[in-house]
Amino acid sequence: MKRKIIVGSLIAALTVPVLAIAATDGDGKAHHKGGMFERLDTNGDGELTFEEMTAKSTERFSKLDEDGNGTISIEEMTVRKKVFFDKLDTDGNGSMSMEEAKAFRHKMHENRKERHSARLLELLDADGNGMVSSDEFEAASAKRFEAADSNGDGVLSADELSNLRPKKGGMKKG
Repeated sequence: MKRKIIVGSLIAALTVPVLAIAATDGDGKAHHKGGMFERLDTNGDGELTFEEMTAKSTERFSKLDEDGNGTISIEEMTVRKKVFFDKLDTDGNGSMSMEEAKAFRHKMHENRKERHSARLLELLDADGNGMVSSDEFEAASAKRFEAADSNGDGVLSADELSNLRPKKGGMKKG
């Protein structure tokens, strides 16, 4: 029972960042950062239900709960950590060297860069042909500038410029 409470609390805690991402400003427009809102809005209705917000956490929980009994045992956690460790221990000697740790970090960094590049292409490629033309690039740049120029004076103040800089994970289409 105690483990169920702890795991339930963990799942609830994981949903809090989603609430911040889906927060709206005074005019009711949702600010979608990095497409997360779209990924969570599985039925595409423009709103997030509690079920949609917790679906990813539930999916992760289910992967850890290998026997499907609704709880994560220490054994299941240990197996999961062992699988992860084995990914790091590429030479299979039972320990992780600095070189293996660096190689893993490099691989993760490269994967992030690939996902970022794919997302950037998706955002800029207005006609969906798999390439970004100079017209598409200029249109996206103009749109970002106009969005940042909140007072519409055609120049960016320091405050407006800070809105132009992408926040961590902050590429958004729209």
